[in-house]
Amino acid sequence: MNIKFSEPISKALAELGFKELTEVQKQAIPYITQGEDLIAQARTGTGKTAAFAIPLLEIITDKPYVQAIVLAPTRELAIQVGNDFRKIGRYTKAKVLVAYGGVGIEPQIEKLRAGVQIVVGTPGRILDLMSRGDLNLSRIEFFVIDEADVMLAMGFIRDVDRILEAVPQKRQMLLFCVDFPEEILSLAKKHMRYPQHVKLISSEKSAQGVTQLFYVVESGRKLGALLFLLRQIRPQRTLIFCRTKRRVDELTRILNYNGIKAMGIQGDLSQAQRTRTMDAFKEGSINLLVATDVASRGIQVEKISHVFNYELPYDINYYLHRIGRTGRMSDVGEAITLCYSDEMGTMGQIERLIGTTLEEKFLPANTPAPRMPPYQGYPGRGRPNRAYGQSSFGDRRRPPRFRR
Repeated sequence: MNIKFSEPISKALAELGFKELTEVQKQAIPYITQGEDLIAQARTGTGKTAAFAIPLLEIITDKPYVQAIVLAPTRELAIQVGNDFRKIGRYTKAKVLVAYGGVGIEPQIEKLRAGVQIVVGTPGRILDLMSRGDLNLSRIEFFVIDEADVMLAMGFIRDVDRILEAVPQKRQMLLFCVDFPEEILSLAKKHMRYPQHVKLISSEKSAQGVTQLFYVVESGRKLGALLFLLRQIRPQRTLIFCRTKRRVDELTRILNYNGIKAMGIQGDLSQAQRTRTMDAFKEGSINLLVATDVASRGIQVEKISHVFNYELPYDINYYLHRIGRTGRMSDVGEAITLCYSDEMGTMGQIERLIGTTLEEKFLPANTPAPRMPPYQGYPGRGRPNRAYGQSSFGDRRRPPRFRR
């Protein structure tokens, strides 16, 4: 490595298999160690977390008060970032608290009172700890927002402002993101001091190492198309994206009913359920995970071979976040999108966004019909009649009304 680190950090990095720094790490770490405010733009899977974790762990002392706070938009991402800090800092004296909702707050309060130097958390839980008087930010030296573009897109700007009001004006602020929307520019103007800008997102936004292709499917045939492709490709480790929590649950159930083992992750799951699901995916006991865009933030699992866009995202910028889950850290992967003919306009917008033309592929005629599990929760008696091989799942038409 070109940059020299202390013995505790170097030892941990060697054990973690670090051989050389990624480009974002090479460019960001010197600015951070020099005390500069920083905005770093790089796509998912390029080592952004280590780019701020390494220098912070080098600088932070063992004094028993909170010196750095890292905000993350989701619980999963907060947990992942906290784990990365612990791994890289395993031979330092720095103690890390990961604070998020959905679990009891008392254990987090006890750790704070015992003395920690770094707090990684979601905005809601951070504000909760502050309002109770258990989290004192008056001596903060480093303020980091990870996935800042997602944080602001999720509506956390007011929470971020409230937290920033409690930290000293003389502190170093770091923003890490993929996109650079107007909201981040406004935040930088308001709270940062002449920030340096590391930009590794070129006009060619398409993820390197990721083959991208799409299939146009007939209305009502998307589920059959997905099942056919999963059986033909037999992907090793796969993420399937849906727009809504309900769709995640339905698709997961149908996949399992058709003999394809899958689990789903979405915002209504308890923290224990989310943790079990992610552990199963990381350990390989399941190789197929169905997720919403928000719930997928923080999924940092290596060797994801395929990403399926079962439904196009509401915001086309999320397409980049989705496909960035494969082809990470110089690996290769494949991103497959299923769309209807009337969504080709959106596909064109995605192609203009990423600066490349996606390859169109074609499904064989008469793909096998899916098996549908016993119907649940239908707002009427019985079940609508459909032609063999068709399914209303994934079809945006409203269900027919039934006579009472």
